[in-house]
Amino acid sequence: MIEPHRLVSTSANGSRMKMSTTTITGTALLLALGVVLPVVFHMMPFGGRIFLPMHIPAFLAGLILGPVSGFIVGVGSPIMSGLITGRPSVFYMVPMIFELGTYGLVVGLLRPWFARVMRPAEATGIGYAPTLLALIAAMVIGRAVWLVVVVWLAPLLGINARTPVLALGALGAGWIGMAIHIAVLPTLVRAIERAHISRRGPTVS
Repeated sequence: MIEPHRLVSTSANGSRMKMSTTTITGTALLLALGVVLPVVFHMMPFGGRIFLPMHIPAFLAGLILGPVSGFIVGVGSPIMSGLITGRPSVFYMVPMIFELGTYGLVVGLLRPWFARVMRPAEATGIGYAPTLLALIAAMVIGRAVWLVVVVWLAPLLGINARTPVLALGALGAGWIGMAIHIAVLPTLVRAIERAHISRRGPTVS
């Protein structure tokens, strides 16, 4: 059977093996990118809020390297960025940890699932549509998680006034970035895979 999306390789008898060096290196690079990209975009007025640069590495990790890598990059990026640059603040860091972790995990799980549902068993590779659908679904789920965590966290920090309204306003501010991600990331992922930069190709099991 063709397995379109696998993070952990397996031996001949089916026992689990460690993550490949390529996957570990790719995860580390995307984690670093999760710190660098926001710094670059925050140099522009409202660049961070509009383009959501920290979301990009989490999505790429999940799409290219799998759900575990996506989860690691999604959770680790806000923490590392907060420790190194002071952004995001604690109030935004906690919801972003949940949100970005959800992005990387969900997109990494859904992309191969959509691929299996939408293509014949004998086909190889993952097309544009499964990537696009997984990305959109992950965005919806991750944003819902963000909203729930913000509403839950705010009273604990003494922020009670109009929290749901403010949270919904913050969600609305990112629609441009989400639209850009939807337009660009599936094509970028496909180009990376076609160029064989990523090690995560179809595997026979």
